Amino acid sequence: MGSLEAEVMEEMWRQGRTSIRRVWESLSSRRTLSFNSVMTIMNRLAEKGILIRGGRPRAHWFRPRESRDAFLTRVSKSVAEGLVKDFGDYAVAQFVAAVRDVDPQRLDALRRAVRDTKTRRRVRPR
Repeated sequence: MGSLEAEVMEEMWRQGRTSIRRVWESLSSRRTLSFNSVMTIMNRLAEKGILIRGGRPRAHWFRPRESRDAFLTRVSKSVAEGLVKDFGDYAVAQFVAAVRDVDPQRLDALRRAVRDTKTRRRVRPR
């Protein structure tokens, strides 16, 4: 997702069901931005299935298809799965190194998540 798409989505999650004009007004209060740029981005996000578009021509409303948390969970899971599939242990090692470098205290949370996942797998009936 590009930076403008991300800004639009943050605004969509903040506003909920809304119009292009309301999103544009909010974003343009912080930066120079044309109405047509916001309209194009929102229509593309609807075409990608990230936003839902309703109403009638020239009176559309939009809303996010899913919550911010659900979206971030889905996308980050997809990215992580792709990295592990393509790069295997290298990706896992780099993920652990990134956690260590960015927020070393999260290593404990990562250890617990791995332990809990292992425990759940042993308990599951086959």
